[in-house]
Amino acid sequence: MFHSSKSPLCLGDHGRDSNGVTDREDDAPARVLIAGGGPAGLAAASELAHHGIHSVLLEPRREVSHLRPRAKTTSARTMELFRRWGIADEVRRAAPLSHSWSRRVVFCAALDAEPITEFRDVFGLSAAEDGFTAEAGQQVAQPVVEEVLRAHLVRSGLAELRLGERLLGFTERRDGVVCEVLRADGSTYRLATEYLLGCDGGRSTVREEIGAVLHGSSAPRANLNAVIRAPGLRPTAGTALHYWVVEPEVPGAVGPLDRDGLWWVTLADVGESADAARAVELIERLAGRTAAELGIEVLSTDPWTPRMMLADRFATDRVFLVGESAHVNPPFGGHGFNTCVGDAVNIGWKLAAVLQGWAGVDLLASYEIERRGIAELTLASAVRNLEASGPNRAVTGARIQQTKAEEFHSLGLVLGYSYAGSPVIADHAASRADVQTYEPSIVPGGRLPHAWIAPGHALYDDLGLGMTLLVPPGAGGRATAAFAEHAGVIGIPLTLLESPLRASDYVLVRPDQHVAWCDRDLGTAELARYCGVSLPGTSHHGKEHAP
Repeated sequence: MFHSSKSPLCLGDHGRDSNGVTDREDDAPARVLIAGGGPAGLAAASELAHHGIHSVLLEPRREVSHLRPRAKTTSARTMELFRRWGIADEVRRAAPLSHSWSRRVVFCAALDAEPITEFRDVFGLSAAEDGFTAEAGQQVAQPVVEEVLRAHLVRSGLAELRLGERLLGFTERRDGVVCEVLRADGSTYRLATEYLLGCDGGRSTVREEIGAVLHGSSAPRANLNAVIRAPGLRPTAGTALHYWVVEPEVPGAVGPLDRDGLWWVTLADVGESADAARAVELIERLAGRTAAELGIEVLSTDPWTPRMMLADRFATDRVFLVGESAHVNPPFGGHGFNTCVGDAVNIGWKLAAVLQGWAGVDLLASYEIERRGIAELTLASAVRNLEASGPNRAVTGARIQQTKAEEFHSLGLVLGYSYAGSPVIADHAASRADVQTYEPSIVPGGRLPHAWIAPGHALYDDLGLGMTLLVPPGAGGRATAAFAEHAGVIGIPLTLLESPLRASDYVLVRPDQHVAWCDRDLGTAELARYCGVSLPGTSHHGKEHAP
């Protein structure tokens, strides 16, 4: 295992030689090297730390910029995962807007006009009140979340953040990966690792090195994002999270980043050449007021083109693409950031299980199978949302409600996605998911339904770091004891809990809160299979299971 004598927030030279190159191949390797410290990389390091696994994370940005807020929707599912790491409350405290401050999205002809229509209880912000989750969604800019995650990893002592550094390339071997790393001063060093996670975004070096290719499509023209300070901007429609202005020649969307006059703006189809002056001109049209009246100060502009892309492969034996290196989502619906976190958790717990010796290679092979399906679902939803915002824009309230509802109400996708069909999930036909409507279920592959044990104490809070068996009340005894004994013999950590769910089935739950198997007959549970273990007694690379 790699240990550093430096602090977790490490910016040092890592022992370079006279030529500015360090060869780390003779040292004990890092367990996991993470290339990229955006949402996917920070989440992957957090998941590994949750299971006690050290990682080294490379990120070129020393500081997080708040001038490009990127994602602004943290879903209820992602907030559940943050709760699991102990940072959900910290994210909410850091967010300038509370989850109850507003739950509206307004469509209007101009910011000084009355609404054409609106959507309420958007983005899962009422999911906890509705009984679906312990954590509601949260509107918060991505940089705020990144800063919380960075601080969390430093406190954990289980992640070394090498800021100002990036991956140049690597060589994959049977027993690990040798990486070449570039420092900010232009010098390089080599670092050996057991596994490499490519969390390096849409222009991924890791994807290129493993020969994977993005396939898909892009919008014909670029949009323009801007962050502005405009204390005089007070939309007629009242408090809302988004204001979609649909009737000007160049439509756009506007929303608050705080309660003190900081706003994000998206202007549609303006092309790559649009600049700050053009942004001011267009914002004046959206607002129906002059820049002087609004007090506009443009803090940043960022042209971007909606892309719908999916990699043709996600992994090799020891290298895995995570987040936007594997799929690029347009932001419509707010799924891109959250899908990155979901990827990270999926591969993170599986790597931890393999490195700890209780899971086998088939578990790692299930990563692409499981997450490709989710990427396809979220991309399809984002494409539908993009098309609903396209040139044939509907401006009647009824038409907007019909075409845009999926963008703002998507709990069926956010909470209801399933890994059914995975080789490490019990065989079961997957039901076709409805994007908007979530129905809790213990069907294998799906997310375990939320339940309260006591006020503030959720079932999820009691799940183990390994596998968890929910036992129906009164159904313990010899069968349960024999199952637990079998888990111990083959070295799979198992937590036993009395089930609070209204079901007579035993339910086997994975560390990522997804159901691996359920049945009234405990004898049908193939525990080794769900952990990718080939019996007898060996896991990945032939390591013996712990007794």
